Amino acid sequence: MVSYIKKTLFFIPIFILVYGTNTYGLHAKKLYENPFGIIDSEQWVQESPIQFFIGFIVNFFTNNTTRTHWIVVILGFLFLIISVINFDKRYFSNNQIFKVLYFTPFFLVLFTWMGKPDTFLIGSLFFLVSFSSSVPLSFVFILFAVFSHPQIAFIYFLLIKYLNVFNLKINHYFSFIFSYIIYFAYLNQLSEVESRYSIISQGLERAFQTIFTNTLAGFISLFMWLWIVIFASNAIKDRKFLTSFIFIFSISFFTIDHTRIFIQLSIPLIIYLVKNDEFLNFFNKYFDKKLMYLLGLFQMQKRGDGKIVDGVNLYESEFFKNFFFRIIELIEKVLNIA
Repeated sequence: MVSYIKKTLFFIPIFILVYGTNTYGLHAKKLYENPFGIIDSEQWVQESPIQFFIGFIVNFFTNNTTRTHWIVVILGFLFLIISVINFDKRYFSNNQIFKVLYFTPFFLVLFTWMGKPDTFLIGSLFFLVSFSSSVPLSFVFILFAVFSHPQIAFIYFLLIKYLNVFNLKINHYFSFIFSYIIYFAYLNQLSEVESRYSIISQGLERAFQTIFTNTLAGFISLFMWLWIVIFASNAIKDRKFLTSFIFIFSISFFTIDHTRIFIQLSIPLIIYLVKNDEFLNFFNKYFDKKLMYLLGLFQMQKRGDGKIVDGVNLYESEFFKNFFFRIIELIEKVLNIA
């Protein structure tokens, strides 16, 4: 626990400096006052209402939706960190899954899409794997996953079964079914909203433009540096790995935020990989070194219209824009004097 806190306090400022953060969700902050309310734009966020229900409770005490938003963001990261600590202790034999995820765009996605329910979704999966033997806790974490992203939660269920991440029992099946019943009851209470499906179906041309622009860089960005371990350890030859990869890649193919969706979908696949001794031995031998963690800072992701994003655009910052302008002015004065 102390080790995680130290690494987190050291790592977060560096990563934020390199890649920056975002403020997604502030346009929907009035849903913290009423999760069943109506918003004017990006209504599909109501398909993933977990943060609004949590925020509703928080806002009861803060009575400030902006402050509530950032508290919920922090709670999401705490939820994820605690879930990973439990996963490492109960499932991963006290290894650290964050070390493996560090060499993928995992952290890049979390920080640059801050405000999305990704932390609650992925944290729910790690908690579910850790406490799969507990009937009540399994139900709670399945419910959290469904309310974080119902489509990806369903894919998690299929991958858990196919990859045998843990032994699914009858209570898990009932928990999934009952969670979706509750979720659809929630949807029925909403006014008609624009869903993710309608956005994608209306923008198929943009989806194809996204996938076929910077295709090679986009493919590399999926697992980033972890591709080296996947190929070197022969994990790429594993039938279940290859089948699952093609499956989740095909799904992310039709999305605009291509790398982000793939990373979310691939978490069960990464859990499957770390159960492979050959994969883990190769990773520990060549990647679990301090110098290699500098390599892990170099990340990129593919976003809408096929744009490759590899860090924060410093020139969009007023501070840096003024700083660069003064440097240019100084250079011009020196040149004029010469």
